[in-house]
Amino acid sequence: MLYGHLPKDLGLIDITNHEMMFWLYCPVKLPGSGLYYIPENLKWSAEIIIDAARDFTKSYPDRALKDHYVYVTAKTLFVSGAYIGNRPGWHSDGFGTDDINYIWCDRAPTQFLHLDPPRPLSSDCCESMREMERLAYWTECVGPIDFEHTTFPDKHLLRLDQSVIHRSPVDFAPGMRTFVKVSISTDRYDLIGNSVNHRLAFGPLVAARQPDRNHPQSRLSA
Repeated sequence: MLYGHLPKDLGLIDITNHEMMFWLYCPVKLPGSGLYYIPENLKWSAEIIIDAARDFTKSYPDRALKDHYVYVTAKTLFVSGAYIGNRPGWHSDGFGTDDINYIWCDRAPTQFLHLDPPRPLSSDCCESMREMERLAYWTECVGPIDFEHTTFPDKHLLRLDQSVIHRSPVDFAPGMRTFVKVSISTDRYDLIGNSVNHRLAFGPLVAARQPDRNHPQSRLSA
């Protein structure tokens, strides 16, 4: 696997949420079903969820969406200083998996580390993040022409696979920020603390969260 690709920009979704919230990997669809059960106060994000599902079906025709879980993370919070509502540091969503993630935010955009050419990283999660940090350091302090930090316009839906290195913004104006992530996976995300969808028979959340960055898949966090 080569890392440092940019996400796919799927274009503008011009929606607004006015309710403070913090949903973390809430399941909205289970494998074996094509039905979506979106909690009432998450329905404002339905266009994001639908567009993500439509793009997944089009972009990965060999991977049936009906065999996947679909999870939604949605955060509308006041952000300021170093607090953005996500863990800091360069990382890769879905590291070591085939998971596909779609992200959207209304301001203070996610930063991406673009490597040209892309390059391999350690298969160990913690070591790979140290390597990502070292690569990012070179972009900030040395600035060779084959490295670049990139952002995308506000309210654009972006598709990420595990090859996309990114971080939450570190320099932004205080204020309200809405962030949405749609995660499509064959894995059951069962970490304690994840949001519960009471309309789905998802089963108990049993896996302990880790002090370092968590894989949403407990089998990788163990």
